[in-house]
Amino acid sequence: MSDAAAALAENPNFSMLTREQAARLIERANHRSFTAGSLLMKEGRDGTSMIVLAEGTVDVQRGDKTIATLSPGHTLGEMALLDPAPRSASALAKTDGSFYELDRAALWGMLAEGDEAAIHVLQGITSTVCSRLGQVNGLVQQEVLAPKGNVFSRLWSKVGKLGRK
Repeated sequence: MSDAAAALAENPNFSMLTREQAARLIERANHRSFTAGSLLMKEGRDGTSMIVLAEGTVDVQRGDKTIATLSPGHTLGEMALLDPAPRSASALAKTDGSFYELDRAALWGMLAEGDEAAIHVLQGITSTVCSRLGQVNGLVQQEVLAPKGNVFSRLWSKVGKLGRK
């Protein structure tokens, strides 16, 4: 089993995957290398794939702000497997490295075959989205119960900070 498959199986967002299922996903993905400074994903552009970082580090940025630094085993772009909306952030390589890119067509092909690995990926993405929505809902409830000043500016600022956790 590849290191990338092992790292994916240990990723909290995909904890439902067995190591064998993670390996099947990695087999369907394209392996790509990158150099420091490379743009892996561009905020606002269409996306159709998820990346599993195998080597190196990547900064995730919204606008000109870095909201996260990811290391091997982390994933990014998961929403593009389900949602045709533009990318919500950019990914800029801090170091040289490599990743595995799983595109939407490969995932949907696995679903059509009844592969449980694809079902577990969907469960992981759904869990992540539900968690984020729960956090945003909590922020909105706090503001409704005790509004202070410009509610929308404060909410926007707090929602932006959620991506940095």
